[in-house]
Amino acid sequence: MDSRGLFDIALVVVAGLLAYTETFGFANPRTTLQEIIAAIARLDIRVFLVLGGIFGICFVAYLTMYLPQKDARMIQR
Repeated sequence: MDSRGLFDIALVVVAGLLAYTETFGFANPRTTLQEIIAAIARLDIRVFLVLGGIFGICFVAYLTMYLPQKDARMIQR
């Protein structure tokens, strides 16, 4: 893994920690985790279907657009 990848991972971790502390503060992590799970469990099934559809569209776009270009570049080298 190159230094850019490590930097990106560190940036995502720091952003996640900041978002967590901004939303929930420095409360008990176990209670907070239970609140997050309860909020997700209360969501309607249609939310999961829409999110799954968006993920599926992005995945198919990745398979059909990015991977063939990547293979073509690898063959040219």
